[in-house]
Amino acid sequence: MYDFIIVGGGILGMSTAMQLKQAYPDRRMLLLEKESAPARHQTGHNSGVIHAGVYYTPGSLKARFCLAGNRATVAFCEAHGIPFDTCGKLLVATSELEMQRMRALWERTAANGLEREWLSAGALVEREPNVTGLGGIFVPSSGIVNYAEATRAMAAEFERMGGEIRFDSEVTGLEERRNEVVVTTTNNHVFTGHYLVTCSGLMADRVIRLLGRDPGFSICPFRGEYYRLSSRHDRIVKHLIYPVPDPSMPFLGVHLTRMIDGSVTVGPNAVLAFKREGYRKRDVSL
Repeated sequence: MYDFIIVGGGILGMSTAMQLKQAYPDRRMLLLEKESAPARHQTGHNSGVIHAGVYYTPGSLKARFCLAGNRATVAFCEAHGIPFDTCGKLLVATSELEMQRMRALWERTAANGLEREWLSAGALVEREPNVTGLGGIFVPSSGIVNYAEATRAMAAEFERMGGEIRFDSEVTGLEERRNEVVVTTTNNHVFTGHYLVTCSGLMADRVIRLLGRDPGFSICPFRGEYYRLSSRHDRIVKHLIYPVPDPSMPFLGVHLTRMIDGSVTVGPNAVLAFKREGYRKRDVSL
């Protein structure tokens, strides 16, 4: 019998497991992951940006948690020797309409407690010679990291504290009883726990349905596609370059991202995926 069973070995599952173990060191804990290693899905397929909290409504949980998460991410990386780069984010306005929107973002970043710098067109070119615009906002606390590597470090820390991880263990059945939850995995392995925490990402709705409950939502998968610039352009920008977002759209816009390996990507778009865990155009699930 476990005190806590955590489902999902992405960064949410691993960070939840690690922090539960830190808070309750004497409790018995198990993390189940259907893949053979952590961070195989969304955690390992993103741009790796350490966001500062530029866009969120002041006072909201997102704004508070993003600011705290930014600092906690940097502290964790420093403590565990994980490479990261607080290269800063540069928001660039290219029209008068975007300048108006950027002034609203300037007020929002102040309300969210962020350090920032307003840049004129001339100051923008001085900071980024290859970027042209009417003006910009520089947010120095934004950065870049390999979140898969951070997740592996969290897994190691969880195990070091006595937590147990079982890979290749897809959850196939859940049963909620009076004082326990029964979890069945591949090969008919059965585990019981007092508490169940699911961090199952793209399979979240399906895991809820295993309990015989209606999740109230259904995941419709979309895929973001990026272009990686030729290595001769690795030094084309020094910062993360973002447009001023259109508030009527649910996206931040196409941006240039300096990856932790030194390369630069341009994107993303958003296209309907034909498989929940499909990261290539030819990935299809019927």
